[in-house]
Amino acid sequence: MKINQQKGSKGANISPTPDNFPKSQYNYPIFCLKYLHKDFSLSNCEESEKSKLIERMHKLSSMTWEQIRQAQRHGLGQEIIPQDSIRAGKPPHVTPEVNFYALRFDGLKPFVGYKKDFIFHIVYIDRAFTLYDHG
Repeated sequence: MKINQQKGSKGANISPTPDNFPKSQYNYPIFCLKYLHKDFSLSNCEESEKSKLIERMHKLSSMTWEQIRQAQRHGLGQEIIPQDSIRAGKPPHVTPEVNFYALRFDGLKPFVGYKKDFIFHIVYIDRAFTLYDHG
């Protein structure tokens, strides 16, 4: 496995990119929190919820996307959430064809985001079940 390192900087900056990893390395989720919505972010979570979220991300990181797709949607699986059912604003870079997915933590509490290549971008942490109709 080849890892890119920037020359001339202090310390090693590891930068895995699609060009240096085989496609088989992308069959599991890698989580990103860059686009968290301000009203559905970590700052709204209790410490125990933050801990449960990290534990769930760790568990899901050991599974393939296929295993997650096959799992029960209210367990370790995923559920598609239509964009028009989300009550909060979406990031401006999210286009209409992008699918949002809910994954669960701390019981049935969903964290919702989208997949881009091998990264799952978490946009909402819906700890109070107010992001969309959970009917």
